[in-house]
Amino acid sequence: MRFIDPGIALNAALITLLLAGCSTPAPKPPAPSATSTPPPTAAAPAPDAPGKIVKTQFEQAISFMQSGQDKEANALFANIIKIDPQLASPHTNLGILYYREGKPKEAEAAFKQALQLDAEDYVAANYLGMIYRSEGRFSDAEAAYKQALAAKPDYGYAHLNLAILYDLYLDNLPRALDHYREYQRLNGDTDKRLAGWLADLHQRMKNTSEDSTP
Repeated sequence: MRFIDPGIALNAALITLLLAGCSTPAPKPPAPSATSTPPPTAAAPAPDAPGKIVKTQFEQAISFMQSGQDKEANALFANIIKIDPQLASPHTNLGILYYREGKPKEAEAAFKQALQLDAEDYVAANYLGMIYRSEGRFSDAEAAYKQALAAKPDYGYAHLNLAILYDLYLDNLPRALDHYREYQRLNGDTDKRLAGWLADLHQRMKNTSEDSTP
């Protein structure tokens, strides 16, 4: 199953993007896992956070997330929210923690809260799409991915998740191809799996065209 899961969100502008992968049985090309998330690579403080205490706690919380100390990170983000309830990024990061713990309802609530505070939080929107897709709410997933792209048109992971949604769940191969190509344009040849996916998609589009020919 193809599914792209970006990693820790720092805020709407500073994030660490991650890609998780596994393999699917032949003849399908290797595809990412719906659940695995590798360790984050780098972190940055929240520049919009008011006050030295919030900034320090935010940096420490991100450090905890990187080292897998999710309980400690959760406590710090919850405290930051008490100090400044209007910051969206702590809600996004709490959502990611819940998502990693396998608590989709709590994660969904946190991401929705983040988006209420900042409608352009494309990381939260993309995660909502992943939750909705896993629940079979494909129209909601499509809307969430589109919201992420409206906020950040060059957000490659939302393009790829949307392509996968159109490809495997909504049976809209032309739109899937458009978003695969946009992801490819944004990421170049860094994702070696994409060539296999595109070849598979082109073959299925060819077969569909041949089947519909009188």
